[in-house]
Parts: sequence; C-alpha cells; structure tokens
Amino acid sequence: MSVVTMFDSWCSNGGLTPIASQAVGKVVGKIDSHDDATGVEVLAAKLPDSYADTTALALIAEKHGKPGLATFLRHRLPTKKSARSGDMGEILATAYLAEERGYVVGPSRLIDRDHQEWAMRGDDVLAARIHDGSKLHIVKAEAKSRVTLGQATVKEAREGLARNDEMPSPHSLSQFATRLLKTSDRKIGEAVLDLQLTDGVRSDCVGHLMFLLTGGDPSAHVGADLNAYSGTVAQLTVTLRVQHHQKFINDSYDKVVVNVP
Repeated sequence: MSVVTMFDSWCSNGGLTPIASQAVGKVVGKIDSHDDATGVEVLAAKLPDSYADTTALALIAEKHGKPGLATFLRHRLPTKKSARSGDMGEILATAYLAEERGYVVGPSRLIDRDHQEWAMRGDDVLAARIHDGSKLHIVKAEAKSRVTLGQATVKEAREGLARNDEMPSPHSLSQFATRLLKTSDRKIGEAVLDLQLTDGVRSDCVGHLMFLLTGGDPSAHVGADLNAYSGTVAQLTVTLRVQHHQKFINDSYDKVVVNVP
C-alpha cells in the first residue's frame, strides 16, 4: 500500500532521473506545485511541530487555550521574509527525506534555535536510515529557497555540501544523534554515534541532497553543477517549484496562528 505524504495533495512528483556518471550516482528530481493554496494549508498545519516540541504545545493548549497557544507560536515563528524563506527550504527538505525517501530525521533542529530570526549553524538537514539489515546511511542536505534561483545559489549550496570534506560536520552529527536518542528511533541515534566513535564517517555511507525551493526553473544550473561534480559522494538534487514563491511562504506562516485549534 502506498504511503500518502504531505506533498501528494498539492504537488506533482516528476520522479527521479539518473545522470550518467562514471564515478558516483547523480540523480535529479522535480516536484511541481499544482495547488499553492492547498500547499499553504498543509504547511500551516505542519509548521508548529517544526518550531516547538509537541509536548510543550499540548501543555500550553491545555493551560492557556487557543489565545495562549497562538501567542506562543507567534513568538516562535520568524517574521522576516529571508528567515521564513530559509526555514521553509529546510522544513520541506526534511519532509522530503522523511516521507518520500524513508529516512529518519528526528525532531526539528529549529526547536532548539536561540532566536526565531537567527540562522542556525551547521548542516541544514541530516537524515539517516539502516538498510540491508545493518548498514547505516546518512544524508547531508543543503536547502536553498529563492524566488529566482540561479547559478550563484546552486554554487552556494554546493559549497555547503563540500564543507568538512563533504562529510556531515561532527558537531551537527552529534546533535542529530542526540535528538534521536530521545525518540522511538533511538537505535539509529546509537548507530550514528557508534559510527562516529569507531569507524568514522566515510563517503560510502553518506549521500548529498541539494534541495531547491523556487518559482523558477534552475535545471540548467543543476545539470551543470552535477556534471562538474567530481567527488565520491552520491548526489541527489531536487527542485520544488511553487507558482508564487514569496506569497506561498508568507501565506503559510501567516496562516499558522489563524489555524490554531
């Protein structure tokens, strides 16, 4: 039975297309919104869990009702357009890895941010899964969100993926594993820590995701970037195109408080 994901009700998934390569796998994916309004509703329902622990949300709702929960969320969510855009890219990349690719992503790292307008350091998104019964695979992702996404932004994303010799930063990976230890995916968190402390993280157990949220078509720049890549880490670049990029993001955030149950 197929699993319904958050993208299904408002997007058309163009699937994945391999790019011929003699060294490592290189794959591109395209997702297109066919209903921005439904996407806004879906995202507005998801955003609170990206910024606050569900236990905290439930406690505040119980003690202070809708007005208290609305006030709490208003202080947690970013208001600046640039901060909203960057966060939305990360949130959608995380959802893509979890729901479309079957990875464990753990609690949102945005929950631990000191201030709603401050960019977070470290890798944008990390995800992991165990396949073939025992082998751990980790994804390091860079998410970019622009109305028009050109060569410079793709280059910026590539530079992010190239940091730390193309591996997840040790600090980000430790934080990721620690968050997993508090969840039902504890075993994967333990496996990540074990890998760090024993064999070390190598390119054969890591993949890269470049996730691009835009209103345009960066396929030419994506193709050039992947063709130029000469490293040893498997590559996946996914472009999610929305019809009205800036309006889509701002409407999603603005609707959160309105939708408080």
